[in-house]
Amino acid sequence: MRHKDHAVPTPLPRPLLGQSSCLDIRAWHRSDAEGPLLLVTSPRRTGGAVQRNRFRRRVRMAFLAGVEPLLNLPWVVWVRPGRTAPPLDTISFQVIESQLQLALQRLPALDTP
Repeated sequence: MRHKDHAVPTPLPRPLLGQSSCLDIRAWHRSDAEGPLLLVTSPRRTGGAVQRNRFRRRVRMAFLAGVEPLLNLPWVVWVRPGRTAPPLDTISFQVIESQLQLALQRLPALDTP
């Protein structure tokens, strides 16, 4: 996706993980298509370009590894560094993967009111 090709709902959905998490993961339903969509943002204040790109690649790979339960569900998953996150180059792939899997498990079922 390109810059501003998506619409973030207002008000923002609540984070799926607590404030002590190093990732801020939010999700909402997408009505126009099927299948999940991943948005990853990493502001400049979180590190240099190399660290930000590495963070985005790690999040993408962790999402692809755990996306199977969401394959036909219209979710938008937004991942960004949390407010209390350490520098991006110190967050390991295992931490990203475990926090992303925990957040995806907390998504509510679409068939419930």
